[in-house]
Amino acid sequence: MKCPVCRATYRATNVGGQKPAIGEESPSPDFTPTPLNCRRCGVDLTPLIHLHDQAVWHHRQAIQAFQAGDYSAAIAQNNQALALHAHQADFHALAGQLWALQGDFAQAIAAWKIAHDLNPQHLTTTTYLQHLEAIASSANHPI
Repeated sequence: MKCPVCRATYRATNVGGQKPAIGEESPSPDFTPTPLNCRRCGVDLTPLIHLHDQAVWHHRQAIQAFQAGDYSAAIAQNNQALALHAHQADFHALAGQLWALQGDFAQAIAAWKIAHDLNPQHLTTTTYLQHLEAIASSANHPI
């Protein structure tokens, strides 16, 4: 998650009078960092963190519905998660799994490619895409 003002990657800051980590400076001498402020510019990230938390909640609900076999509810919950936070590889990876279970492999591949673009080390999407490429090459069908 990035700060919308200065684009710094959000990490909880040191609180309680501790010195900032190496390379991190307080934006001004009178700035007291809190876990909800950007470490670089000091902007309050509470609304952004709240949206992220809502997205994670919807994603967890999607996983529960998926495990219960309720794929339509899982898709709806995961779509809510994606609407709130579209730059999360795990959300796209689950979307790909759900599309594949519904038989829509074109959508599944598209979702997995997005997840892979967001996080090239994402094990699930890398594995699925490698398997699909192997299947496609053995059948002489490009993905």
